[in-house]
Amino acid sequence: MEENHKNNEDEYLPVMRRTKSSNSKTIEEGKSGNELNTMMIAIDKLENYSKHPFQTYEGERLEKFVENIKIYGLLEPIIVRPLPGNRFEILSGHNRVKAAKELGWSTISAIIKKGLLDEAAEQIVIMSNLNQQSFADWSYTQQIMVIKFYSKYIQENSEQGKRYDLVDNSTCVPNGHKLSHKPKRPKSRDKISKQFGISSTVFERYRSIAKLDDEIINNLGKIIDDKRLGFMSAYRISQLRKTERKTILLLLNQNPDVKFKGKQFQQLYEESKKLENEILDENIIREILFQKEEA
Repeated sequence: MEENHKNNEDEYLPVMRRTKSSNSKTIEEGKSGNELNTMMIAIDKLENYSKHPFQTYEGERLEKFVENIKIYGLLEPIIVRPLPGNRFEILSGHNRVKAAKELGWSTISAIIKKGLLDEAAEQIVIMSNLNQQSFADWSYTQQIMVIKFYSKYIQENSEQGKRYDLVDNSTCVPNGHKLSHKPKRPKSRDKISKQFGISSTVFERYRSIAKLDDEIINNLGKIIDDKRLGFMSAYRISQLRKTERKTILLLLNQNPDVKFKGKQFQQLYEESKKLENEILDENIIREILFQKEEA
């Protein structure tokens, strides 16, 4: 099972390496932060990851997790990075720490990663959660924030690979012409969408929403999770102008008991497209959104 997981990590990006420590426990290593040290850390010195987008276990699921740790112990140390004031930020193991608190532990085994860049820290947080749950298990807010992280990676990878075709084996170097039989390479987008179990088209819709500010993503994600809005409606909102989005979100938040239909946002999108240098008036937006309620 471990070997299969390793192969997946090699195939899909970004990659996280797995190595074995001296006590044969698996540890995760990101792009940076090569200094590793495992030790017992006081639980009251731990802080949750500052931008942690995932929900921790609750209720029956947490109870079962606590019972397993009580019986079998901590099978894998958590991963942290140092913070000022002799404190540590949890990157992997939020549920393990939560369970340890339930059991009354005062300390927990942790891998300390020093000199870790923020991007690598974020990668550890996301990949460790993806290893535990499938993409479909997450809330829409979590899904969008994860896609946002991967979108940054795709953008960086795309910029770094702009001139790869000049040295490709399938390119005729003397005249710069590409051979007609060159096999089509799968894009990073296609690899990642396959890893998440969604189509490339759906992945691009997530990316459109993920381009919005974090505050709007959290707001929009909650509305979707509360089943007041469908995913396609959120996608259409992401395609509108900033002022139009602001007006729509204001109306959505002012009417928390109203459930909206996809065709309303499709209509808003189509009306907005007709306007080249103008913005949809608030009265028009309101009329489209609440036409059924007013009828």
